[in-house]
Amino acid sequence: MGAPGGNGITAGGDVQRGWFPQDAERHRRDAPRYCPGCAAALSLADGGQGLVCEYWAGQDRVFVCFCGACGWSGDIVLAARVIGHESAE
Repeated sequence: MGAPGGNGITAGGDVQRGWFPQDAERHRRDAPRYCPGCAAALSLADGGQGLVCEYWAGQDRVFVCFCGACGWSGDIVLAARVIGHESAE
């Protein structure tokens, strides 16, 4: 006997879920394009030698990056708000 039917869930591409096209567009728009260490392009499409992968931790969007040009790797976290400190004179 085959695998269960999945309670009426039909297997298919993510585009059927409705959120995927908007999420993919946000990734293309927000993903880091250049290495913070050496300013080389990260994307293979831009002639770079890097890798950028996105994941979510709660409300944070985290981009794990690797630069093949200089070897830098690290996480870049998008923040809706940044609070800085002003030095005392």
